[in-house]
Amino acid sequence: NIARRQLGRQRHPFRRESSTCKTLCRLLETMLARGRRGYQTSAKALNYCVELVQERDVERYLCNLSAPAAVRPALFALHAFNLETARVRSSTREPQIARMRFVWWRSTVTAALRGEPPDNPVAQALAGAAAGGGLTGRFFHQMLEAREDDVDTTQPADRAELLRYCERTAGSLLHLSLEARAREWEIGPRVGDWP
Repeated sequence: NIARRQLGRQRHPFRRESSTCKTLCRLLETMLARGRRGYQTSAKALNYCVELVQERDVERYLCNLSAPAAVRPALFALHAFNLETARVRSSTREPQIARMRFVWWRSTVTAALRGEPPDNPVAQALAGAAAGGGLTGRFFHQMLEAREDDVDTTQPADRAELLRYCERTAGSLLHLSLEARAREWEIGPRVGDWP
């Protein structure tokens, strides 16, 4: 008992009394609270995504409506992102302008995943989807790379190239959608971690 009392009196560098520890603890608590709250997507941004998917991809719109309510905002954000990046090629005749738009989307996705999206409704909805955690940035960048490669290519050269393109676009979108859904299911490993 005497030894325990003496140990209790010693100042340990990681005890709550240490000012450095107090500061670190407050910082950690703030970060954890911010992580739980996450980025709050505006209703305007979500409505834009829903209307875009409803207008341009009716099948996914109907599928998203059958998903659990907690997952719908993430799914609509992902599908709106897919539509926005898919139309870059057809929105301009100049390959350089299309490439600049993909550079913008890369930086936008990176910022959105950090919770600091620019003033763009799809980017803001992506930030809200990413705030829940579990969305792998690699899949976003695979989609963007495939779409950018699509600027120069009119048709795939062979079946293997077509399959690679499908994997990098629709496959990446499916992985991201499953990751968003996995949060609701509370399953173990993330989809991107599976072999």
